[in-house]
Amino acid sequence: MNPKRRSFLKGALASGAGGLILSHSGLTQAAMGITTGNSPATLVLAGNAAIESSFAAGIQAALPGEAVTLLRTDHSNPLTAVTEALHSGQPIRLIGMVDDATGELLTTLARHAGARMTWLGQHSADPRQTRHQVINDRAAQGSALALAEQLQQEAAGFRLNAEQPFARKTALQLASARTGAASSHWAAHLGHALARPSAPVDAAYLPTTSKRLEGRFVSFVIEV
Repeated sequence: MNPKRRSFLKGALASGAGGLILSHSGLTQAAMGITTGNSPATLVLAGNAAIESSFAAGIQAALPGEAVTLLRTDHSNPLTAVTEALHSGQPIRLIGMVDDATGELLTTLARHAGARMTWLGQHSADPRQTRHQVINDRAAQGSALALAEQLQQEAAGFRLNAEQPFARKTALQLASARTGAASSHWAAHLGHALARPSAPVDAAYLPTTSKRLEGRFVSFVIEV
């Protein structure tokens, strides 16, 4: 079994077939300077400048006027902030795209704390192709569909496999062998879709240019 899938399914065991759970608390908002009003705050974890200009920008476009705090994991150690998020007792969402190693640490930390994880994705990107392996719960199915829609509009080739572990639906599997240049538009669309999975992605509010993503990344949504 794929290690990412195994990690995700371990987190799901607490909730049985009804959902993908992991349960506990939120970020120490005073320390992070967050005020939430009536909505949970959102902590965005971005692994580098390219992710910030695409994925994180998509999240911010989806949540105008809401409490969104950005943490660049290549500039600081995110473990302290995530630990606070898991144990402060305040509601918050952690939405991230980070490098493989950081993603493994953060999702394992969340699983051990009993947080709820609704999305876990593994992505790789080079100048001509992107590949995406996603596990999501029912609430995040709209995010998977939004990612699929955007990938089909990209000039580059792609491969996508998205599944819901406890659903009877077959996995969403799409691929294209196009040879155009890859962009990071898919990451901006994904950020928007993860922040608002039930809303359509309005490309007019997304960045039209951003640094191209290359490498291997993990995306996640953790709710506490």
